[in-house]
Amino acid sequence: MTASPPQIRMARAIDRLRFVGRNVRYRLLFDVLKCRVRGRVVDVGGGGRFADVAHSHGVECDQWIVIEPSVDPSVGDVTRSVVVGDGCRLGVRDGVADTVLSIQVLEHVLEPIRMIEELYRITAPGGLLIVMVPQTANLHHVPHHYQNFTRFWLDAMADRLGAEVVEYHALGGAWNTLASRLVLQHLAPLGVSGYSLPGQRRGWRYWVLFPFGLVLSGVVVPLALALSVADLDEEANNHLIVLRRPT
Repeated sequence: MTASPPQIRMARAIDRLRFVGRNVRYRLLFDVLKCRVRGRVVDVGGGGRFADVAHSHGVECDQWIVIEPSVDPSVGDVTRSVVVGDGCRLGVRDGVADTVLSIQVLEHVLEPIRMIEELYRITAPGGLLIVMVPQTANLHHVPHHYQNFTRFWLDAMADRLGAEVVEYHALGGAWNTLASRLVLQHLAPLGVSGYSLPGQRRGWRYWVLFPFGLVLSGVVVPLALALSVADLDEEANNHLIVLRRPT
């Protein structure tokens, strides 16, 4: 079953809201970028909007290059340059970038180890690779959501690459995750493209209980967000790590 144009438009609108929500909830991400980003930046999979938002948060660089599998015409001219390419096969020389970014992209890559090795390859000696990955994300961009990650995966990758861990931050936690899941879980039964399985059917019991689920979410989400100020790092919603390639 192919998603209808209204479902696709709704999915894009929800993605934009998720994008804005992430930028509000995880301001630490931009604090890190403002401090760490320099020189030529290669942003793999970030889309044009992220470059624009980063700039609005005071992130400065000499050049910002976005690499995407295709160019989204809705993005417009918000980046310095956009290159169509595959993050696992970048086709550029070693050490071309002073700063390489992968912000919530690896979960959509079938071979994340291959991609992060490729990102590290194009990072200049002394340069930084900044990675943000989810640990507890709801399914999104279905069917191109393949995995979530733990901090231990990032630590193991740093060891494998021989990279220095400059800094690490746990973003969100169990309460933050609960709030996110209670909101996003309602998109699947509504058939929103990218959040639901094509052709999936729900029984009558589900639809009888659906309004009660909405009410419960409306009560619990504000409480969970309030409690999230004391979230535990062990149950991070996302992980942010800064790696340096040795000179």
